[in-house]
Amino acid sequence: MARVPYLQREDLSAEHQESYDRIGDTRGVVGPNFQALFNSPVATERFAVFGEYLRFDSEIPPRLKELVILAAAREANNGYVWTAHERLARELGVADTVINAIRDRSAPAGLSGDDASAVGFAKELLTNSEVSDDTFAAMHQLLGDRSIVDLTLLILYYSSLALALQAVRVELPEGVASTL
Repeated sequence: MARVPYLQREDLSAEHQESYDRIGDTRGVVGPNFQALFNSPVATERFAVFGEYLRFDSEIPPRLKELVILAAAREANNGYVWTAHERLARELGVADTVINAIRDRSAPAGLSGDDASAVGFAKELLTNSEVSDDTFAAMHQLLGDRSIVDLTLLILYYSSLALALQAVRVELPEGVASTL
């Protein structure tokens, strides 16, 4: 059970209802994750805009986005973020073997090319609080200055989101089971 109430649009002031609507428009729905976070509407509005840019507007290839989001969810042991993004990764053609390697924490071993580089980057950052020169160079060569920064911030955004959802114990929507 969540530790804070799930707020609906009508629970918010008119000012914050606009942000609620924007989240729904960009993400297709305002799920329990943002419903819980809206207990702090200003922080949630700003956090959501940050995430919106990283997820929808950055120039990081969609497949790499989903791989590092899965890695961040796994490192945080968060079934909510994992379950939502596992589906999206599959829609982008990410193979079960890749998803399972991230889930089983054996990745980047068993992955190749850009997949291995992206997951390795995320794991190093989240487990070591730094990224080796070789790992950074591989991703930097692929992405360039702007997108390497965006990738780093994307990983940190989803790690933060996953940990926040765990702190307030956000549950998956009714009828949805965790795939983590």
